[in-house]
Amino acid sequence: MPSSPAPLVPARGATCSRAPARPGERGSAWVSFLLLVALAAASYLAWVWLPVYADHYQAKQATRDFMNRAVKDRNDAALVAALSAQLLRIGRVRLVDEEGNVYDVPAVDVPPEAISWERDTSSRPPMLRVSFEYERTIVFPFIDRTTVQRFSVDLENDISVPVWD
Repeated sequence: MPSSPAPLVPARGATCSRAPARPGERGSAWVSFLLLVALAAASYLAWVWLPVYADHYQAKQATRDFMNRAVKDRNDAALVAALSAQLLRIGRVRLVDEEGNVYDVPAVDVPPEAISWERDTSSRPPMLRVSFEYERTIVFPFIDRTTVQRFSVDLENDISVPVWD
Protein backbone atom coordinates (compact mmCIF):
# COMPACT_ATOMS: atom_id res chain seq x y z
CA MET A 1 0.00 0.00 0.00
CA PRO A 2 1.43 3.40 -0.93
CA SER A 3 2.43 5.60 1.93
CA SER A 4 1.16 9.16 2.18
CA PRO A 5 3.67 12.01 2.10
CA ALA A 6 4.82 13.51 5.35
CA PRO A 7 2.99 16.68 6.40
CA LEU A 8 4.81 19.94 5.82
CA VAL A 9 6.16 21.49 8.94
CA PRO A 10 6.87 25.21 9.01
CA ALA A 11 10.39 26.33 9.67
CA ARG A 12 11.31 27.29 13.19
CA GLY A 13 9.96 30.76 14.00
CA ALA A 14 7.65 30.92 10.94
CA THR A 15 3.89 31.11 11.30
CA CYS A 16 1.28 29.75 8.96
CA SER A 17 -1.54 32.12 9.79
CA ARG A 18 -1.87 35.68 8.60
CA ALA A 19 -1.52 38.43 11.14
CA PRO A 20 -4.78 40.24 11.94
CA ALA A 21 -5.33 43.55 10.16
CA ARG A 22 -4.62 46.63 12.21
CA PRO A 23 -6.90 49.67 12.15
CA GLY A 24 -6.05 51.89 9.17
CA GLU A 25 -4.64 49.05 7.08
CA ARG A 26 -7.97 48.04 5.56
CA GLY A 27 -7.68 50.38 2.56
CA SER A 28 -8.83 48.13 -0.24
CA ALA A 29 -12.55 48.69 0.40
CA TRP A 30 -12.53 52.47 -0.03
CA VAL A 31 -10.09 52.29 -2.97
CA SER A 32 -12.42 49.83 -4.69
CA PHE A 33 -15.36 52.12 -3.97
CA LEU A 34 -13.53 55.14 -5.45
CA LEU A 35 -12.58 53.16 -8.55
CA LEU A 36 -16.20 52.07 -8.96
CA VAL A 37 -17.43 55.67 -8.65
CA ALA A 38 -14.79 56.84 -11.15
CA LEU A 39 -15.80 54.11 -13.59
CA ALA A 40 -19.48 55.03 -13.25
CA ALA A 41 -18.73 58.74 -13.80
CA ALA A 42 -16.57 58.01 -16.86
CA SER A 43 -19.28 55.76 -18.30
CA TYR A 44 -21.95 58.43 -17.77
CA LEU A 45 -19.85 61.15 -19.42
CA ALA A 46 -19.03 58.85 -22.33
CA TRP A 47 -22.73 58.05 -22.72
CA VAL A 48 -23.54 61.79 -22.89
CA TRP A 49 -20.58 63.13 -24.89
CA LEU A 50 -19.68 60.37 -27.38
CA PRO A 51 -22.84 60.89 -29.50
CA VAL A 52 -22.15 64.65 -29.53
CA TYR A 53 -18.65 64.22 -30.88
CA ALA A 54 -19.81 61.48 -33.28
CA ASP A 55 -22.31 63.97 -34.76
CA HIS A 56 -19.57 66.60 -35.03
CA TYR A 57 -17.38 64.08 -36.84
CA GLN A 58 -20.25 63.36 -39.26
CA ALA A 59 -20.62 67.11 -39.87
CA LYS A 60 -16.94 67.31 -40.80
CA GLN A 61 -17.23 64.26 -43.06
CA ALA A 62 -20.28 65.72 -44.83
CA THR A 63 -18.37 68.97 -45.36
CA ARG A 64 -15.39 67.08 -46.82
CA ASP A 65 -17.75 65.19 -49.13
CA PHE A 66 -19.23 68.41 -50.51
CA MET A 67 -15.77 69.91 -50.87
CA ASN A 68 -14.80 66.92 -53.01
CA ARG A 69 -17.95 67.41 -55.08
CA ALA A 70 -16.83 71.00 -55.71
CA VAL A 71 -13.96 69.68 -57.84
CA LYS A 72 -16.41 68.89 -60.67
CA ASP A 73 -19.48 70.96 -59.70
CA ARG A 74 -18.95 74.74 -60.03
CA ASN A 75 -22.43 75.67 -58.70
CA ASP A 76 -21.41 76.82 -55.23
CA ALA A 77 -24.89 77.98 -54.18
CA ALA A 78 -26.39 74.54 -54.87
CA LEU A 79 -23.54 72.81 -53.01
CA VAL A 80 -24.00 75.07 -49.97
CA ALA A 81 -27.76 74.46 -49.92
CA ALA A 82 -27.25 70.70 -50.23
CA LEU A 83 -24.62 70.75 -47.47
CA SER A 84 -27.00 72.62 -45.17
CA ALA A 85 -29.74 70.06 -45.89
CA GLN A 86 -27.31 67.19 -45.24
CA LEU A 87 -26.24 68.69 -41.90
CA LEU A 88 -29.89 68.83 -40.78
CA ARG A 89 -30.15 65.05 -41.26
CA ILE A 90 -27.18 64.16 -39.04
CA GLY A 91 -29.03 63.72 -35.75
CA ARG A 92 -31.82 64.90 -33.49
CA VAL A 93 -31.83 66.20 -29.93
CA ARG A 94 -34.92 65.66 -27.76
CA LEU A 95 -35.66 68.73 -25.62
CA VAL A 96 -38.36 69.56 -23.07
CA ASP A 97 -39.68 73.13 -22.75
CA GLU A 98 -40.96 74.87 -19.59
CA GLU A 99 -44.49 73.48 -20.02
CA GLY A 100 -43.19 69.91 -20.28
CA ASN A 101 -43.71 69.57 -24.03
CA VAL A 102 -41.19 67.26 -25.70
CA TYR A 103 -39.88 68.21 -29.14
CA ASP A 104 -37.00 67.25 -31.40
CA VAL A 105 -34.54 69.69 -32.94
CA PRO A 106 -31.71 68.98 -35.41
CA ALA A 107 -28.39 68.30 -33.72
CA VAL A 108 -26.50 70.30 -36.37
CA ASP A 109 -28.60 73.21 -37.62
CA VAL A 110 -26.62 75.43 -39.99
CA PRO A 111 -28.57 77.59 -42.45
CA PRO A 112 -26.97 78.09 -45.89
CA GLU A 113 -26.22 81.76 -45.20
CA ALA A 114 -24.12 80.79 -42.15
CA ILE A 115 -21.77 78.63 -44.25
CA SER A 116 -18.66 80.41 -45.51
CA TRP A 117 -17.76 78.89 -48.89
CA GLU A 118 -14.67 80.52 -50.42
CA ARG A 119 -13.34 79.19 -53.72
CA ASP A 120 -9.89 80.56 -54.61
CA THR A 121 -9.06 79.70 -58.20
CA SER A 122 -6.18 82.20 -58.43
CA SER A 123 -3.94 80.16 -56.14
CA ARG A 124 -1.95 77.18 -57.34
CA PRO A 125 -3.40 74.65 -56.72
CA PRO A 126 -6.93 76.06 -56.55
CA MET A 127 -8.30 75.86 -53.01
CA LEU A 128 -11.69 75.77 -51.35
CA ARG A 129 -12.25 76.83 -47.75
CA VAL A 130 -15.49 75.97 -45.96
CA SER A 131 -16.24 77.09 -42.44
CA PHE A 132 -19.24 77.37 -40.16
CA GLU A 133 -20.15 77.29 -36.49
CA TYR A 134 -23.13 75.77 -34.76
CA GLU A 135 -24.44 75.39 -31.25
CA ARG A 136 -25.43 72.01 -29.90
CA THR A 137 -27.68 71.48 -26.91
CA ILE A 138 -26.41 68.68 -24.71
CA VAL A 139 -28.89 66.97 -22.41
CA PHE A 140 -27.63 65.31 -19.23
CA PRO A 141 -30.10 62.55 -18.33
CA PHE A 142 -31.07 61.82 -14.72
CA ILE A 143 -29.91 65.22 -13.46
CA ASP A 144 -32.29 67.33 -15.59
CA ARG A 145 -29.57 69.64 -16.85
CA THR A 146 -28.76 70.95 -20.32
CA THR A 147 -25.87 72.94 -21.66
CA VAL A 148 -25.05 74.52 -25.00
CA GLN A 149 -21.70 73.80 -26.62
CA ARG A 150 -20.35 75.68 -29.64
CA PHE A 151 -18.66 73.67 -32.38
CA SER A 152 -16.84 74.93 -35.45
CA VAL A 153 -15.81 73.37 -38.73
CA ASP A 154 -13.04 75.04 -40.72
CA LEU A 155 -11.65 72.96 -43.57
CA GLU A 156 -9.51 73.71 -46.61
CA ASN A 157 -9.16 71.46 -49.63
CA ASP A 158 -7.35 71.32 -52.95
CA ILE A 159 -9.99 71.42 -55.72
CA SER A 160 -7.76 70.93 -58.74
CA VAL A 161 -8.99 68.36 -61.23
CA PRO A 162 -6.64 65.38 -61.13
CA VAL A 163 -4.94 64.34 -64.34
CA TRP A 164 -4.63 60.59 -64.55
CA ASP A 165 -2.01 59.19 -66.89
